[in-house]
Amino acid sequence: MHIVIAGGTGFVGTPLAELLIRNGHELTLLTRTLRRTASRSAKVRHVEWNPEDESSTVREIDGCDAVINLAGEPIAERWSRRQKERIVTSRVNSTQILVHSIRAAARKPSVLINASAVGFYGPRGNESLDENSNGGKGFLASVCKAWEAHAIRAEDFGVRVVRIRIGLVLERSGGALQKMIPPFQMLIGGWLGTGNQWMSWIHRSDLIKLIEFCLTHGEVKGAVNAAAPKPVTNREFSNALARALRRPCWAPVPGFVLRILLGEMAGELLLEGQRVYPHAAPRAGFEFRYSEIREALDAIFHS
Repeated sequence: MHIVIAGGTGFVGTPLAELLIRNGHELTLLTRTLRRTASRSAKVRHVEWNPEDESSTVREIDGCDAVINLAGEPIAERWSRRQKERIVTSRVNSTQILVHSIRAAARKPSVLINASAVGFYGPRGNESLDENSNGGKGFLASVCKAWEAHAIRAEDFGVRVVRIRIGLVLERSGGALQKMIPPFQMLIGGWLGTGNQWMSWIHRSDLIKLIEFCLTHGEVKGAVNAAAPKPVTNREFSNALARALRRPCWAPVPGFVLRILLGEMAGELLLEGQRVYPHAAPRAGFEFRYSEIREALDAIFHS
C-alpha cells in the first residue's frame, strides 16, 4: 500500500512509519519541519507540509491507498488562550484540509485513520465507557468532537473512516511518561490529587500495531478506543511506575498545587479522567500485547 501520514515524524508517527516500512508499505510523510536526518529508504518520502496549502495536499493524496492523520499540537502544556487556539487549529484545521483534499483527489484513498483521544468522553468519574458512550464536556471533549466531525465527512466520498481514540501512550522516550519519570528518580514521586482518577493507557507498541490493524482490516470503521483493556487509577499507576523504577511512591501532589501551577489543564488532564474500555478492536480480532500496567512498565524499563 502507498500510505500518506500527516504527523509521521513524531512520538507515535516515527515508530509507526518504521513498522509499516518493515511490512512492505510505501510511505509519504507530511511534516511541518523537514528533518535533515530523514530516512533514505526508497520506500519513504518526506514532504514539508503546510496544512493551509490544499493544492499541495491534494497532490500528495491523489492516488494513495490510505491516509493516517496524527498531526496535532501537544496538549501537555499549560493551557493559555494562545495554546488552546493552537491545539484546536492544529487538529481541526489539519483534518479539514486532509478531508477537503480527499474530496478533490481524482483517485481517492480507501481509508482515513484519524487520531482522536479518550478525552472525547470528558471527565466521567467511575463510569465505564466504550465506543458507544456519548461525548463529554470540557475543552478536550469539544476539541475531539470537532476533530472527529471533520474526519467523518470523508465517508461522504466513499472512504472508510476510523476514528481512533487514543489513551495515555506509554514509552520512556517521549510522551507523558518521560515527564513522569524525574520526580520518582529524585525520590519525590507520588500520585496526583486523590489518586482516584482513572487513567486509560496504551503501550506505544500496541498502539502502532492497532493502527496497522485498522489499516489492513476493512471491516473496522467508526470509533475505536486505543486503550488497554485494564485502565487503572492514578494511584495504581503511580505505584506501578515506582515499582518499575525501583523507587518509592510516597509524596502525592495536592490537587490545588497542580491547579495553581498548571491551571485548567491540571483539572481535565491530570486530576480528572476516563475509565475507557476497548470493545471495537478486540471484537474485530485485535489482541493487546500489554493489558496489565505492571507488565507494560516492566517491558518499557527492563526488557
